[in-house]
Amino acid sequence: MEDYTNKKILYMGIIIIALFLVTSIIIINSKNKKSVEEYDFPNPEEIVRQYFTAWSNKDFPNMYSTISDGFKRIEPTAATFQDFKNYVNSQGIESIDITNIEETGNNEETATVSYNMVFTLSNGQKTNYDGTFTLKYRKGDVIQGWKLIHPYGDNIDTS
Repeated sequence: MEDYTNKKILYMGIIIIALFLVTSIIIINSKNKKSVEEYDFPNPEEIVRQYFTAWSNKDFPNMYSTISDGFKRIEPTAATFQDFKNYVNSQGIESIDITNIEETGNNEETATVSYNMVFTLSNGQKTNYDGTFTLKYRKGDVIQGWKLIHPYGDNIDTS
């Protein structure tokens, strides 16, 4: 009889430990899923600000990450990171003061953002620059989110 009671206690202990482990795994997986789902990708206006701020800070990897993979495929000066960095450096822009960035349209797939900047050139001259970027929300890019589809030049990523 005592042997039966010991086995019963042993089995109950094993069941309790197994339930504890399964519950722990479920809780950990649940928390991991929430952290991924709760991430808010930067909005179009933030991406344009990121692009110009990174340019002003000579943070070329951050700047390059704002451009769509499609643009990188069709624009020779953006085909590789080194090509892009060389092109940006050739522009002779030492710093950028952001005057205004404003989202002017957004249908959840395509957005337009107008901007006004003051570029300080390598010769010390300051020049005003304004324009509008078109961005698309890219789920299939290496880094998903809002991306510039024509940050410079005539090529436009229409993919």
